[in-house]
Amino acid sequence: MRSTYICWLCVFCLLAAMLSVPAQGRAQAVSTASRSLDLAGFGGYSGALTDYANYKDQGLSFGVDVTRYFHLPIVPSLEGRGNVVHGTAIDQKTFLFGLRAEVPLKHRIHPYADALIGVGTLHFKFSPGAGYTGDRSRVFSYGGGVDFDIVHNIQLKLDAQYQTWNLGPNGYVVPSGANFTLTPAVAIIGVEYHIPFRTLNRQRDFFR
Repeated sequence: MRSTYICWLCVFCLLAAMLSVPAQGRAQAVSTASRSLDLAGFGGYSGALTDYANYKDQGLSFGVDVTRYFHLPIVPSLEGRGNVVHGTAIDQKTFLFGLRAEVPLKHRIHPYADALIGVGTLHFKFSPGAGYTGDRSRVFSYGGGVDFDIVHNIQLKLDAQYQTWNLGPNGYVVPSGANFTLTPAVAIIGVEYHIPFRTLNRQRDFFR
């Protein structure tokens, strides 16, 4: 668990360092009078390294970002996301919630970092022990990605997440009875759609 907290600390230190970077790009060009809140949904294909006997899974990822615009060099959001992946040996599902921070750049490129927490469940296709067919865990996830403007209100999303699971003492998988831990990695390619509510923003403010 110590490595998890160290990684989280690194993420937040990175975000704090971003505060020293001058604002530019889309956030600088848009006034708070015309754009203060944004709601977007995303979805796409996900591939996962399950960290269980080198098995790889495939599936879907989906989520929602709620963004509030301030006079800051970074753009903060609340994010909720789900990942559902399946494979020949193990299925993994996670439902996560946390913070996302974008650094606005020019040229229609929007890099971001996130730190999330939630729950995960797994199901074994071949049980490693009698009566042990699945488990659940609290999950920490941290990572980031880049959104690329495509057309009005639509972006291409490239995203990568690193997760930590701690399933507790387990004699089936860890013979010594030590904690059964997993550190899956999930990569996503998909699209994000910004909902053009005029009560939240003006359409012409997107993707300048």
